[in-house]
Amino acid sequence: MLEVQQLTIEQNGQRLWDSVSFHVSAGERQGISAPSGYGKTTLGRVLAQWQGATSGRITVDAKPLAKQGYCPIQLVPQHPELTFNPYRSTGDSLRDAWSPTAAWLDRLAISPAWLKRRPDELSGGELARIALLRALDPRTRFLIADEVTAQLDAHIQAQVWHVLLDEVRRRDLGLIVFSHNKALLEKVCSSIWYPQA
Repeated sequence: MLEVQQLTIEQNGQRLWDSVSFHVSAGERQGISAPSGYGKTTLGRVLAQWQGATSGRITVDAKPLAKQGYCPIQLVPQHPELTFNPYRSTGDSLRDAWSPTAAWLDRLAISPAWLKRRPDELSGGELARIALLRALDPRTRFLIADEVTAQLDAHIQAQVWHVLLDEVRRRDLGLIVFSHNKALLEKVCSSIWYPQA
């Protein structure tokens, strides 16, 4: 279980989250919907240990997250281009985490040729799929999807969500979905949190 206890996040002198507590069980699909600028992406970054919180505690199975090594909470951000080294191929960045098979590339409609290119040579939708594949490392226990399919056309969106939800069921992954799309959240999540309410 992922537990967030009394988490406070301040950024640039502004308090984005104040003493927030919630939990996500293995296999649970939790949606979070709030307006742009509310701090959802920053919350995801803190949960995935990309940045620190002002105060509070994050645990997985009642244990604090390790300072070093692979984080069991992985974030697929809304702007994946910011998470790739611009001077390396996307394939090299992917293999820093794990080495998926050709079947995995097919499942997410990823062309092997994309992995030979630098991030600036790919579209946002292509990068989003590679970022999702990178986050689906076998060590991942909880996945945060921040508007993860917003840059994809409807056909590819459906394919990506089919794969993602299949992995949630197969591996008992905990899933947190940030989205403005209420219809999507109602379709893919078992519960939805509206923190601004």
